[in-house]
Amino acid sequence: MLIDGQFIAISEAQYAHARKQLELPSDFHLVEATALLHHDTGNGIAQIPLPAGLVVAAFENTAGHRQYGVVTLPPLKINFRD
Repeated sequence: MLIDGQFIAISEAQYAHARKQLELPSDFHLVEATALLHHDTGNGIAQIPLPAGLVVAAFENTAGHRQYGVVTLPPLKINFRD
C-alpha cells in the first residue's frame, strides 16, 4: 500500500485488524492511509506525524461509501521526508 509516498507492505492480518478496529463489514476495502494528521490552523496547513504504528485510514465499500478513522497497524516503519 502507498502511505505518504512510500510503499508499505501490509499483511492480511493487519488489514483485517484495521477493519475490525473501525467495526466495518468485509465489503469495505482500505483505499488510502496516511501517518500525517493534516490540520488547518487558519494560517496554513500543519502536518503532524502520528505516533508509530498509527495511521488515518480511508476504507471504501463497493457502493462508494467511505469511512475514515485512526487505526493501529504495528509495526509500521514510515520515514518522513523533510
